[in-house]
Amino acid sequence: MATDLEIHEELLARHIRKQLAAIVTKIQWSYAFFWSTSTTQPGVLEWCGGFYNGQIKTRKTIQLRELEADQMSLQRSEQLRDLYESLSSGNSNQQMRRACAALSPEDLTDAEWYYLICMSFAFNIGQGLPGKAFVDNQHIWLNGAQFADCKIFSRSLLAKVILLAS
Repeated sequence: MATDLEIHEELLARHIRKQLAAIVTKIQWSYAFFWSTSTTQPGVLEWCGGFYNGQIKTRKTIQLRELEADQMSLQRSEQLRDLYESLSSGNSNQQMRRACAALSPEDLTDAEWYYLICMSFAFNIGQGLPGKAFVDNQHIWLNGAQFADCKIFSRSLLAKVILLAS
């Protein structure tokens, strides 16, 4: 049974995903990430949530009805999160993944790979853009990640590689 803290954290994460979805959809970006302080590692920021709104190579859905575009993007964000959790747990058992809705690595676009890989990043307070945003108590919205300075935005090299591969 879930504790009150776990329920609160899940509700907060759901609220953050909805807010990111509204913003990303409105400005027509491909994705957005939200980093938060780790509950297990003091002084570390880790992935808290995100929203993917970019191109989709393979649609896998368990819905019997057509979804609105924003619902499809929310579902895809969840599918990407499920795939990340499956890959990071080392669980290769296909039975454990949701039938018909589970994504495989070969189903992903380059932008989806970038989104997925970013889930694994963690930052010390003050390190990288998420750490700087935390210290400055400011949000940072970065456009053109592939052009950002690697010293400030450590994932810019990854963004460049993925852009070149596209």
